[in-house]
Amino acid sequence: MSPQVRARLVPAPPPTPAREAPGNQSWKSKLLATLSVMNFQTATILIALIVFSGSAPHLVAQDVRLLDGPTVLHANIRDQWGGQTYGYLLQGKRGLFWSARPHDKGKGSPTFLIGQHPTPGSTLPSAVTRIRLEDDKFKACNQPQMIRTPDGYLHVFVGVTKKENQKNYAPGKILYYRSDKPENITTLVNRSSLIPTKPYGDFHLRMNVGIGPQGKRMALVILAISDDGSVRFNTPVIFIGERKGADFVFRKPVSYAEPMSLFYPQVAATEKGIIVVGQIWDHAERLKVRLLHLDWDGKLVHRQDLPAEADGQYFSTDLRPDPADSDRLIVYYNKLPKDSKDCRHEFWEYTVSGRKLRLLASLKTEQSWANSGKWFPGTKKYSVFVNNPSMSRLAIWEGDILGGGTVTRKYLPGADPIGRGYKASSCIFVPNPLQGSVITPRELFVASNWYNPGWDAKASGPGSLLLWRFKIAP
Repeated sequence: MSPQVRARLVPAPPPTPAREAPGNQSWKSKLLATLSVMNFQTATILIALIVFSGSAPHLVAQDVRLLDGPTVLHANIRDQWGGQTYGYLLQGKRGLFWSARPHDKGKGSPTFLIGQHPTPGSTLPSAVTRIRLEDDKFKACNQPQMIRTPDGYLHVFVGVTKKENQKNYAPGKILYYRSDKPENITTLVNRSSLIPTKPYGDFHLRMNVGIGPQGKRMALVILAISDDGSVRFNTPVIFIGERKGADFVFRKPVSYAEPMSLFYPQVAATEKGIIVVGQIWDHAERLKVRLLHLDWDGKLVHRQDLPAEADGQYFSTDLRPDPADSDRLIVYYNKLPKDSKDCRHEFWEYTVSGRKLRLLASLKTEQSWANSGKWFPGTKKYSVFVNNPSMSRLAIWEGDILGGGTVTRKYLPGADPIGRGYKASSCIFVPNPLQGSVITPRELFVASNWYNPGWDAKASGPGSLLLWRFKIAP
């Protein structure tokens, strides 16, 4: 039996489409395409009617307090592709580090951004490093994935696609950069030569990275492909890196499972193995979630699919360690059935040593509040979950989420895109220890990319990356 979670919910907006699968957001694209041809005042009124018709939640609890924000980290970026799953925000001891792609007009060389922003009391200067890939063979790049080692070095991984491909997919290469100094991204050193290119050299770019607890080992998971058919399409591959000096040096990549559409993966590199949680798109009518547990040689030791009882979209967009138990991972599971009658935010526990997956709590919600989000621990009987209902105001769920106690929800103060002149919010980012972030107890940093007034859906921009800092827990 599923645990009974009593959710004391304040009034919510009427149901509107929560979200479609990443990369297939037709309703969002159509809405924003329509808005892009309107003047800003008309567009703002239209979104306000869509999002805020009905009774809106009011602030009822006092456990979450806005400390500062929103701070604009960058005002001209592209949409953060796959952002609900990937972590484009790291927290260090002196500052926050973020990654994005700029919204450049025209077709130029692939370019990505790595930025830094000081935390309160830090002397770290705000800075943005722009890397332009001046290579005629490269066509495009994705938003970089980042990890931070305990000594403060930032390690950046970016996928780039080649121009010569003639098929309906673009094989990509992996590039690796490292910060020249700890906790400072103003100079990035290209260390791509440390990544082997055989037996796998072309990839889909839906990759992710995780770092071990002491920072001595890391894992990068990706899907291998090939133009000539020598590699079966969507072969899951893992690169295991070991720290030597300031760099990671990688073993030859190995395939750890049969070909599958394991998209938008999350990675937990633990002492007892590597856990990968990703979305399986084998059947369009029922997208589901799969957990795979590998040992440090890349051998699969356990696999399990999370339950998907009916057609719909089932995603896991957050995977985090339990700060009180290093053997325990918290898997967030987003359930959006096709008929939208039983939408749920679920929280599962995976015990690494026991290789057991167990449901902790299931929060039933309206479709309008069913957007994916991020879980963040607070105290033993208190944690929070952040999402953005209907692509609008950021919201927070708080209480004894994992223990089956009372949970309340409300809109976050200072996080209303319409009221601040933007068109909508897109994805949410919260620092995660699985990428090496240093978490401050009861202090929550949240970033989100918002659509600027001049947003063009076809160009995926321009947008802005905004940051907030909250105090949580009683």
